[in-house]
Amino acid sequence: MVGADAGETGDDPDLATGGGPMPVSPPFLDFVVANTQVRAVGGSRQVRDSGYTLVPRTVPDYNLIFVRRGRVTWALGERTLPLRVGDLLVVPPGVPHSATSTTRRVVLGSLHVEATLTGGQDVFDLLRPPTLRTVRAGTRLDGYLRALITEWDRPADEVRLVLPAWARLVTLELLLHDAALGLLRPRPVDPVVADVLDELNTRLARRTSLAELAELSGFSGQHLNRVFGTVLGLTPLQYLTRLRMERAAAMLTDRQLTIRVIAREVGYEDPYYFSRAFKHHFGRSPSEYRHQLDPGNQPS
Repeated sequence: MVGADAGETGDDPDLATGGGPMPVSPPFLDFVVANTQVRAVGGSRQVRDSGYTLVPRTVPDYNLIFVRRGRVTWALGERTLPLRVGDLLVVPPGVPHSATSTTRRVVLGSLHVEATLTGGQDVFDLLRPPTLRTVRAGTRLDGYLRALITEWDRPADEVRLVLPAWARLVTLELLLHDAALGLLRPRPVDPVVADVLDELNTRLARRTSLAELAELSGFSGQHLNRVFGTVLGLTPLQYLTRLRMERAAAMLTDRQLTIRVIAREVGYEDPYYFSRAFKHHFGRSPSEYRHQLDPGNQPS
């Protein structure tokens, strides 16, 4: 029951109460997760034995605050949000915020990130996750957050090296976590994008042209390219190619499938043309990609 675990959220639609938001379509979510570019801006761990205070400030990025010990009251704009152990708060860019602990012993983690799609679209603004949610113990997101807290035991130069990978893991898992609980409130997207995404997912093995998609949608090819570029940063056919390559990569794990069969399953009658497209996408041919999947071929 999400509402019971979501912290003291009240009736604010930006807080994770578990009701109301429209679900994000699986193809759209899959695309966003696969193509989001996450940039780690910074982070810190705060350990206090005599209380914690954050003076009023604003930041130009998304600040993820997670509580590992104690209780903290966060002032976010005009709202007051009580945070307890397990709570994860997302502070948007440019929003004034401050905090004061209500316990002496406090352990907080802070991660600053930017998340965008190819065309520069803000992923947080696109999917609109809630401001506050409680992350249940034992979930993957909980494990990532706990592990991230320990990274600040490393020397500062090592933290700088590992922080980008952690920023990506935490950001994408946050989106998957919120999607699984029905907490995302995606920004209204041109319905033609959602309809064409659903259609493209049925066309992996079929030759497809922009003209066909335009006819099915009732819009011109130019309009389709324009709305896709605005929302996703690429055209419908570029999206289809990415989808095919990702499906082909997954199929390569099954060594009983020949490359010719995989090529046909993702819409390529010519296996040589498929191999060229695959190498362009992944930087390796299908044979090289499959060879590197063998644990015995991994660098020691």
